[in-house]
Amino acid sequence: LLCIFIDGGQLPLPVPLGYAHGAAAKVGQMHFLFQVRSECHFSNGTQRIRMLERHFFDRQELLYFDSDRGKFVAVAELGEPEVKRANQDKDVLRSEMADVDRFCRVSYEIVDPFFQARRVQPKVKITPTDNIESSPHNTLLICTVGSFFPAGIEIKWFRNGKEEPKVWTTDLIRNGDWTFHIEVMLETKPERGDVYTCQVEHASFEGPVTVKWEPQSDSARSKMWTGIVGIVLGLVFGATGLALYLKNKKGECGVPGGEGGLGVGLDWAPGSPLLLRQRLRRGFCSFSSPRRSLWVSQVEPQLLWRWSVV
Repeated sequence: LLCIFIDGGQLPLPVPLGYAHGAAAKVGQMHFLFQVRSECHFSNGTQRIRMLERHFFDRQELLYFDSDRGKFVAVAELGEPEVKRANQDKDVLRSEMADVDRFCRVSYEIVDPFFQARRVQPKVKITPTDNIESSPHNTLLICTVGSFFPAGIEIKWFRNGKEEPKVWTTDLIRNGDWTFHIEVMLETKPERGDVYTCQVEHASFEGPVTVKWEPQSDSARSKMWTGIVGIVLGLVFGATGLALYLKNKKGECGVPGGEGGLGVGLDWAPGSPLLLRQRLRRGFCSFSSPRRSLWVSQVEPQLLWRWSVV
């Protein structure tokens, strides 16, 4: 994996074979891994390019080539003999310096159009947090800005239209899907009527985007909780009443002389087809109909047919 650094941003790219590679060796039952990783650091586009070619042996860095210094540098004692040999070979040094243009500059020209065109709008939300240990009477407002690209972003807090300078900002977090995440926090003591605004400026927006938050009064909170409790109690009593109704309804239907019946009520009239009168249910139900009713009862292991006039 190649990591290209552009003005402080890190961009992973696949590395052509021969520029970054790994070699594994096996001696008896012992395994060794040798890796070479190339990094290109860009400033102001391609005006300044620094290339690092880093050599690792079993996860330990031994040496690296630095294009700014034009030579190899030893990191571990094990890499010193190789550094001494490579720095004495002018052809090796010239080849490494040529990679700055041959590899880094060419890679930048390939990927730059993609990064210039890619825009992902950030998702912005405000989360209030009460009961801060350091200041129990204050509120911590957290403006969370996530899932955006590119990395450049500006976030400000305002209180009643006036910018709040004392804020805390987290480090820019890479989500691992080519988007970023950041949080800006404001500790304050909200008063009734205050309006707090988190303003975000990003390349994906045509202009600044704002999200507002207003503190709730004690009476508003009390009304909100009263409403929630009322809804919950209404659901509980409604469910209880429905259960009792269904139970009583079911109690009107039963199999005479025992349990386990399965009945279907059907209306029948001369010259007309049988009509389904009752949904399939356990037991019998009486019907006030001048017509004949056909009842089918299934009591295992046999079927009982019964005619009645109701």
